[in-house]
Amino acid sequence: MQMNKVISATGIALALLFSTGFRGVEKAPGTLENKAIPKEKKALLNKIAGRWITQTNIHARNGQPASKVIGSDVWQWSPDGNFLLHIAYGIRDKNGFGGMEITGYNAKTGGFDSYNFNPDGSFSMGTLTIHNNTWIWNSENVRTTGVMDGDGKLLPVKHEITEDGKTYEVFMDGVLTKGSDF
Repeated sequence: MQMNKVISATGIALALLFSTGFRGVEKAPGTLENKAIPKEKKALLNKIAGRWITQTNIHARNGQPASKVIGSDVWQWSPDGNFLLHIAYGIRDKNGFGGMEITGYNAKTGGFDSYNFNPDGSFSMGTLTIHNNTWIWNSENVRTTGVMDGDGKLLPVKHEITEDGKTYEVFMDGVLTKGSDF
């Protein structure tokens, strides 16, 4: 049942994005115009493109016991080469789940915007900052920080959550191991 929700949400998100040409609603106030991603920015994102195996520890929180997740993360370029598509699948307590992320270059800020589509049908928007080998994804309630090794094959990550936007608590940590490039 959960996988059907992921497949449905993924299909709807991709249909919406492809039908709008990844540009958003035309002439809507505040809509950012997508430009082709500059070579140096694409090179940064390209470091994560590929197939990864993920091993994650979820910390005990709010009365929920600690658990482990084994997963698969695939980052690949959209057909036009301007967006990085991230499809993630995992197994936790014998239950499968998945989600999707789309990352694109924001010409106004010079950074990256990240759109996350979650297994429960919700979505969030955030940013991705890459400085040297440090990757930081920020959204309203979640911050994920990873430091990629020099070979680009290991990405240890720490996921933190906040209720008030000021105080963060670690709720997951793990390691992504790159299996292959595209």
